[in-house]
Amino acid sequence: MKNIILILSSIIRPIISLAQITPQITPQITPQITPQITPQITPQITPKICINCKYFISDNRNGIFGKCSFFPTSKGKLNLLVTGTNRDEYYYCSTARSSNDMCGEEGKYYKKEDS
Repeated sequence: MKNIILILSSIIRPIISLAQITPQITPQITPQITPQITPQITPQITPKICINCKYFISDNRNGIFGKCSFFPTSKGKLNLLVTGTNRDEYYYCSTARSSNDMCGEEGKYYKKEDS
């Protein structure tokens, strides 16, 4: 039994002494990477003009009062109830382009008219 205790103590003592040694931490130097800046070339974007859109309804003038068939108003249903005729009404293009809920300035629902 005494031999077993001696063997165990000879094994445990080095382990305990290793645990008491504090490791020395050496700082590591990481290389600094400087980003390469390359100029971005932005392509020429043709503006989405309502008069060229397939949903454009001409006002038979110069297009200022053109309407958008993509955005019907509720007035069409009201016309049916008042006059008995079902005539669809649409928002003006200027209204649709000024509202982000509709087409917005970027022309979310713009589709080029088929030529």
